[in-house]
This record gives sequence, C-alpha cells and structure tokens, in this order.
Amino acid sequence: MALRILAVDDFEPWRRFVSSALDRRLGLQTLFEASDGLEAVHRAEDLQPDLILLDIGLPGLDGIKAARRIHDLSPSSKILFLSEESSPDVAQAALEAGGAGYVIKSDAGRELLAAVKALREGERYISAQLVGRVFFDAPEYSSQGHGLHKLQIYSSDEAFLDGYTSFVGGGLNSGNAVVVLATEAHRLELSQRLRTLGFDLDAVIKSGSYVSLDAAEILASFMSDHEPDVERLWTLVRGLVEKTRKAPNGATRHVLACGELAPCLWTQGKVDAALTVEELWDAASHRYGISTLCGYLSHILRAVRDQRMFQNICSVHSIVVPDNFNAQLG
Repeated sequence: MALRILAVDDFEPWRRFVSSALDRRLGLQTLFEASDGLEAVHRAEDLQPDLILLDIGLPGLDGIKAARRIHDLSPSSKILFLSEESSPDVAQAALEAGGAGYVIKSDAGRELLAAVKALREGERYISAQLVGRVFFDAPEYSSQGHGLHKLQIYSSDEAFLDGYTSFVGGGLNSGNAVVVLATEAHRLELSQRLRTLGFDLDAVIKSGSYVSLDAAEILASFMSDHEPDVERLWTLVRGLVEKTRKAPNGATRHVLACGELAPCLWTQGKVDAALTVEELWDAASHRYGISTLCGYLSHILRAVRDQRMFQNICSVHSIVVPDNFNAQLG
C-alpha cells in the first residue's frame, strides 16, 4: 500500500526529484506538495499524510516551526526533515520539534530511500554525518527488535562483512547504540566501510554510540578452564549496556550487538562452550532488551559434523537465516 506523502520544499525541481526517486525505487507516489511553511501546516491538517518530507529553509514559516504545529494538528504523520543544513544544532532542534528523521540533502542520493523505509517501519533515521552529534529526546523504539537474537549464516567473508556493515550502519542511523565484538580483522574492515558510508567514527565513538571490542580479548575475560564463567559474562553484558544505553543528552538508547564470541569458540572446536555462550547471551538479550546478530560462516559450521549441535545452536536464536546454507552438515 502506497504511503500518503507530503513533500514540502520551495524549490519545485527538488520536489519533483524526490517524488520521482521514491516512485522509481519504492513504487511510492508523492501525492501532495507544498512550497512554504504555512501551506505545509494547512495541507498536513487537511490531508493527514503518513509521511511529510520537510525542508527547514522555507518562506513564511520555517520548517522547524512548521513541524511543531504539524505535530499538534496531524500527530500520526511522520516528519522526515530533508535539508541542506548540516549543523548538529539545527538538526537537534529539528528532531526536538517532532522530527522522526533527518537527512542532509547532499546525502539524499544514498540515504533518502533508507530513511523512508525506516520511518515506514516505525523506526527513526539520522544522516550518517550527524550520528554521534545529534540525539533523539525519547526512546521511541519499535516494538520489533527488542531482545531479538538472530543467527545469520554467511557463505563468504565478504557476505559476512556486508551483513555486519548493514546491521551496524542501520542501527547507528536509527539513533541506537551498537556494540561490536568481532575479530581484529573484521573490526578494522568494518570501521573502513562505515567511514566510506559517511560516518565520522571518532564522533560516534566519543558519543558512546559505537563500541568495538576484540572478540579474543572479551572471551579471555570470562572463559575459565575452557568454559564460560556465568558471573563474568553477566557482568560484561551489564557493563556494556550501562555504558552505551545513555546518550549524552540523557536519552535512553536501544542497544544493538553483533559479534563472533560463540563462532570463535566453534572455530576452535569448543562447540559445547559455544552453545553455552549462545544460551547465556540469549538470556541477556531478553533481560536487557538487546538486539543481537550472531554471524557464522558456513564453512566453519560444516567443519563440525554434528547435526544435533547445529540444531541446538539454532534453537537458542529468535531468527535463523541460512543464506544459502542448507543445514545438512554431512
């Protein structure tokens, strides 16, 4: 079902570009248009659109003031600011005025589609340039994702990195905090990919939105006699949640995690320990509301010819995505 969209911008060719881009990529139509802030308020009240793409530098009434009025008159409309302004202060003011997302126009070519999809699914979105610099005031999280524990099997290292980049980038763009527990090689490659996508990792790390830790060091911190120490693992998870959940502006963020703790143990042939870690992390995910992605490479799983153990690993995850792996390990 197509969204009812109101595009508000005083530059007519830009409105046409946005309409064409959304219709071409998503099969959506920008059904309505407005060219100034007051017109946007009136049209929003009359039309009650699902989504409003709102510029800030508008004649008559600027976009931030218009958003405050729209929020009262059409409370179910999601507002996505689409502006040339890249100032964190301006973006923060826009989000505080009721924006569910903010995209810098220069990044619209690569971010507009993702932002619209996020808002359509009840999530939020911040341009990569602004992650770690602006924050949402309230934890308006989607009910989906809380405590989820997903197992993704990847056919290659490249697919693994693609999946983790998408998971981390999407989490950061939604205003969440993301914890990565991965091998050194994967952490370095992931950092490079995130920078290529436009993230200022120094700012993101400083804000506490992104924590990247070496899987081998983390395992060493809670493994005892080749078995996970439950108390140490719980202390580790609790500490990570406490460190990342609070944003600098005081808002409470949802915490996402992706890692290779259990897969590393599986690689070492410690499949029982891997299962224990998965069980403990699953319990922690539900207790602290963490959305977790566990990535396994298919050739690593095939190295252990134990169908029962593979099924046990799958059973402690909320979602299992095979990704061309047929679960027949023999």
